[in-house]
Amino acid sequence: MLRRVLPSQAQTKFKAVKPKQLKGLPDFLVFHKEEVRTFHQALENPELFRHILITGPEIESNLLQFAQYLTEQVKHRPVIAEPTPTLLSLAGYPNSEKYRPGRIAEAEDGLLLLPLRPLVEDPDLYYFLKGVLLTGKIDFLALPEGPDSRHINRFHPSIESRFRLILIGEETEVDSISQLDPDFYGGFDFKIHMPYEVNLTSAWLPVFSGLVKSWEKPGYPSLDQSALDALLELALRWNDSQTKLSLHLSELRSFVTEVLALSKKSKRTLGRAQIEAAPEEIQKRTAIHKRKYRENIKEGLISVPLKGKKTGRINGLSVILLQSSLLDFGQVNQVSARVSLGSGNLINIEREVNLSGDLHDKGVFILQSYIKGMFSHIQSFGLDASILFEQNSSPIDGDSASCAELLALLSALSDLEIPCNIAVTGALSQYGDILPVGSVNTKIQAWYDVTKLAGSPSETYTLYLPKDNVRDLNLPKEILNSMKTGRFKIVSCSHVEDLIPEVFGAPAGRMTKFGSYPSGSLFRLIEERIDKKRDSEESS
Repeated sequence: MLRRVLPSQAQTKFKAVKPKQLKGLPDFLVFHKEEVRTFHQALENPELFRHILITGPEIESNLLQFAQYLTEQVKHRPVIAEPTPTLLSLAGYPNSEKYRPGRIAEAEDGLLLLPLRPLVEDPDLYYFLKGVLLTGKIDFLALPEGPDSRHINRFHPSIESRFRLILIGEETEVDSISQLDPDFYGGFDFKIHMPYEVNLTSAWLPVFSGLVKSWEKPGYPSLDQSALDALLELALRWNDSQTKLSLHLSELRSFVTEVLALSKKSKRTLGRAQIEAAPEEIQKRTAIHKRKYRENIKEGLISVPLKGKKTGRINGLSVILLQSSLLDFGQVNQVSARVSLGSGNLINIEREVNLSGDLHDKGVFILQSYIKGMFSHIQSFGLDASILFEQNSSPIDGDSASCAELLALLSALSDLEIPCNIAVTGALSQYGDILPVGSVNTKIQAWYDVTKLAGSPSETYTLYLPKDNVRDLNLPKEILNSMKTGRFKIVSCSHVEDLIPEVFGAPAGRMTKFGSYPSGSLFRLIEERIDKKRDSEESS
């Protein structure tokens, strides 16, 4: 079923509220109050919970701040953090005369905080640490060989060691180190898995406002209520959601800091207008890839047809992921397909030249399965097909172009044209269901920008996206206003066979009891063309 998306469906309903005091929590912990509470319970029961594993967003990058917070909470015990551990920084340095203590010795009867990433990258370091935990001592004779350990006294007496280890990292790092040591996860008596996003509720809104206000600095402009509203909308948009806030908050903090600095001389108070204008101002300095892409669109070096109709070609959408959400940008890619008689192979040209990732390959195999399923009644369905992202020289991954690729392929099979004023995004199931995709707001922005750069003011441009992505839409005012005037349309769809009549002007067609598709349908037209090609081949 196709449904036109209304502007009211494509914006967040949340407003920032009166700020709430953070009560001493570091900003990377303010949305993890329940996890912090259980963590303190574990700290208070060392006889039950000795070593602790914490995973979550930005905890590892804030290791020293976390240690400072724990120092204020834990009395009369050392809290030692080592953000860049090595064998010698942990074990210490014994030479012929004396022993220079390392981090493990400094943490005696206290807490040692370490990041997971160095242990993943250096298995020797991990197994050394595991040995210390198992034996309760630092054995210098067992230290692995390395450039830093050549001059140490390996016969120095072992040093008894008793401390509580707190390892901090990301879920992916736990997966990696568990492959190195299957017993890793079981070595921790207490685990905390902090969420990477939070569902905004009335309880969290004052926390968000308080967090943003805590980033203000003396001598710099303050943020008024409208600025807080705009920042909340921006944070949700970066997370591709109307309701879920990403807890990777460092990007938002950096953005706020830069906005305050840029406005220091001109404003005492910042409002919505300054926040909404800031991304473009910052991108003038940083977004070189996006600027180059837009210049190429303007100059016609990248071809994105927006007028007329074409056979076997359709506008698809992709996203270039860079260092931050502020720099990520979308692209419009012309997806093309060609077919010929052959052995029934579907060639993914990107894969043939090593530009296709596993997920994109999977998407191509799925659409191949769908095509074969729809025409399995035809004996020797011997058509070769090729699919290509035109003018692409970068690696492609993800299956969000599967729907566009299928429509291009159906166009090539049927010889029916596709309008150039449309774009499509959506993954595909083997049965033709259109599945949700990531970065949907960035992709919509890309299509809108291209139609604005190279399109006609009198033309209507339409984007088709999965029904389940509508709840994620969070678009800027410029696009919402264009939707209100009717120049820019967004249409949701749940199955490719609902989309076919809209794109081709002909129904997809359902198999009759006689084993063929009805006359006038797209699939019937493809059947007839296949038969004609086969007859022509056999007669020659």
